[in-house]
Amino acid sequence: MAGVGFELKKLFRARTAVGHVKAYAYASVVTTGPFLLMTGMVLAVQLLFSAHGVAAEDAMLFVASVAYVFVFSQLLSSGFVMVLTRYLADCLSVGHYRNVTASLFGMGALLTLLGSAVAAVFFAASPLGFAEAGLTYVFFLELLLIWTQSVYLTAIKKFQRLLTGFAASVSLSVALCAGLLAAGWPAPVRAALLSMDVGMGLLVCLFFVHIAQYFGLPRDGQHFAFLPYFERHWRLFFSALFYTAGIFLPNFLVWLGPWGVTVAGTYRCAPGYDAVTFFAFLSILPLMVLFVVAAETRFYEKYAAYFDAITRRGNLREIQDARRELIYTLWFELQQVVEFQFVFTLVFLALGGYILSLAGVDYHLVSLYDVLLFAVFFTGILQLLIVLLTYFDIQKFVLRTAAVFLAANAVFGALGFLFLGAAGYGFTFFLAAGLGLAAGWRYLSQFARRIDYYVYCAQPVFYRPPQGVLTRLTRWLYGARYVDLERGQEP
Repeated sequence: MAGVGFELKKLFRARTAVGHVKAYAYASVVTTGPFLLMTGMVLAVQLLFSAHGVAAEDAMLFVASVAYVFVFSQLLSSGFVMVLTRYLADCLSVGHYRNVTASLFGMGALLTLLGSAVAAVFFAASPLGFAEAGLTYVFFLELLLIWTQSVYLTAIKKFQRLLTGFAASVSLSVALCAGLLAAGWPAPVRAALLSMDVGMGLLVCLFFVHIAQYFGLPRDGQHFAFLPYFERHWRLFFSALFYTAGIFLPNFLVWLGPWGVTVAGTYRCAPGYDAVTFFAFLSILPLMVLFVVAAETRFYEKYAAYFDAITRRGNLREIQDARRELIYTLWFELQQVVEFQFVFTLVFLALGGYILSLAGVDYHLVSLYDVLLFAVFFTGILQLLIVLLTYFDIQKFVLRTAAVFLAANAVFGALGFLFLGAAGYGFTFFLAAGLGLAAGWRYLSQFARRIDYYVYCAQPVFYRPPQGVLTRLTRWLYGARYVDLERGQEP
């Protein structure tokens, strides 16, 4: 997200109210724009269904299909995208651009293969029609590619193109769906899924064009040179996977409970719980925006100053002063963001319950929303702590924090499922998020107290990367052409 920080710094340098408004508006668009556009697309299709009198069963099938695609595409891709981000950062830091676009093809092929296997297993026992299953499968693969491509667009600072691409694809999907529903062919669910596939297909093509224009086509690149990173940075892979799984695990358990319903003999979901969970997660969008502004401007400046003082041979006083400013800024900005988000959470608590009640939502779901709101508040802060620990590359703390979050959700969720039933919905997620937050806060505090030790003494004197199966496979594929980016030399 360095490109975000670069643009924000230019806006904040204006030191005017207009400049600050533009900075926060820019951060809001970059951080939440794609999510809001994708959500708006689904809501627009649902409104079109309502306007054309589409049966409730068909509308439910469409929503369940899209929800499963979103959830499981993020689950499958989260770890891969995290490791790919590290690989791409190393490519850019040493100016090794030859393999960048090639790695996009390689990761895309890998995720397509894995996604196809997962989809084949899932739909093998499904009574869903071939057309509905096939269209959902295409949508699933497209999202896997989009999550992968977003890493490259972020790295090259093409945020406006990213947002423009999302807007164009969403508009095309909605317009095509409206036309197909008006024509009465094909069936409503097929029309909606086909429209989504076409729109997302356009987005994949647009993103690829932007990336290829910047990095060039992979004429002689190494498509799988990133494979050794899964051995060297496996903690990042599992950290992302555990955190993402921890977020969705409470929903999975509720789907299996008495609130769960089966859609078209294929999808298991809990519409009421899923809806209030979605609205609860909307409440932390301001948290993401504020953190991007704080992390990419004030915190990053102190972070860079501290490590510059070390690497550029600053004297002891300069290093100590930079360290104190870094730690102070870290806690100050984190406190500011948390306090500000707490106010937003209270606003969502007051307005959300009122709006849900007016919408005719059941009283028990409104009460559940109140609990979920604070569970999501804890989860949002936990994500910030994980990002900050990742900044300092303390991967073992990142993994432990994510593992605690996932394990707590599994244990509390299972106990609640067995002994509390529906009465435990939301509350077990609240407890798990609180425990994960406590673990993350402990690890970040430990690092802040002993930052000199972790920077100077916890690093290996002589770096020896693992020589596992993936590393040997990569060297076998590319031979002397393979460049070890982390060692800065050919093996």
